[in-house]
Amino acid sequence: MKRLIFHIDMDAFFSSIEQLSNPGLKGKPVIVCGDPEGRSVVSTASYEARKFGVKSGMPVVKAKKFCPGGIFIEGNPKKYVYTSIQILNTLREFTSFVEPFSVDEAFLEFLNLDYDKALDLGKSIKNRIKQQYQLTCSIGIGPNKIVAKMASDVEKPDGLTLIKPGEFLKIFGEKDVGDLWGIGPKTKEKLYSLGIRKVKELASIPEDELIRIFGAYGSYLWMTANGIDESPVIPYFVGIDPKSIGHEYTLPRDTSDKRIILSSLLRLCEQVGRRMRKEGYLCDTIMVKIRNSDFKTITRQKKIALPTDLDEIIYKVGKLLFLENFKGEKIRLVGVSAKGLVKKSEFDFDSIFSEANRQKSFVEIIDSIRNRFGEDSIRRCGSIRF
Repeated sequence: MKRLIFHIDMDAFFSSIEQLSNPGLKGKPVIVCGDPEGRSVVSTASYEARKFGVKSGMPVVKAKKFCPGGIFIEGNPKKYVYTSIQILNTLREFTSFVEPFSVDEAFLEFLNLDYDKALDLGKSIKNRIKQQYQLTCSIGIGPNKIVAKMASDVEKPDGLTLIKPGEFLKIFGEKDVGDLWGIGPKTKEKLYSLGIRKVKELASIPEDELIRIFGAYGSYLWMTANGIDESPVIPYFVGIDPKSIGHEYTLPRDTSDKRIILSSLLRLCEQVGRRMRKEGYLCDTIMVKIRNSDFKTITRQKKIALPTDLDEIIYKVGKLLFLENFKGEKIRLVGVSAKGLVKKSEFDFDSIFSEANRQKSFVEIIDSIRNRFGEDSIRRCGSIRF
């Protein structure tokens, strides 16, 4: 059966919600971020702010230079998630095959829908969202997720684009390889070094050659450049297990003081462990992220012998990874992620030696205190930042 995938992408979602909440912000350059006076980055910029070159992920300090008249607002995740859930409920009225992709994106799947009806349906979805939420979205329609995702960016904001099979390279062939979904700055730099700058150039290289250069990732590059994607739309009612659980923290100021960095690292490890226990996961790999004052970022990971959700073990491995890679430079950000997640129900803790059971009981007590009295009601001494 012929299938069509719709990619729904809300336009400047966070800043649009803020403008909706405060009509006085309508038409003004609104920039949603973390702490506007701190060292956070831009989450979303309204289209009025984007005209000045403000982009998601840009440091707030830089955004203020680009857009001195910008209105910087600390984000309110609960408000955005609430609106996102309401929009997903609306999308489910059109099809049960709705896959939430992020807080402001979703994929929808339809079978045996001709192209004219697909465009009419896209207009109906856009009108419904606009009428119910006073928000706009851009919709891309294609034979698979990659094509639909790329199509939704063609006519932003408030766009509707349908790309038929065989049209992908006609539309995107002359685009920069960095515009392809899933290609980051490092991959783009590598492709540039090989003389590959346009999508059509990447698409013309044999898949085997790309695999030789990039390993298994080369197959993804070839498929993406040719608009090929066989991944299914996973309906919301099926559920998707997370691939990792992580937290990161931007330090109040760049520092090379190991005491400060390690106290932050410990706090992050506690947060990761707590989330795993709450969601019922164990991990077999710990990853640490380190970003220095020049924004150079490295990630290092280590596989552990026995899956865990214990803070002490996560911190022990995380600390080791950090110290092995710390050269005394000033650090801006640290992060910790638990990977290789498996459901805790698959393991028999009674078969694990008693010390692990004692640690398990200890963290359960700590969790119960925090559940009742708040996240910071009890702290390890080492996690108190200097």
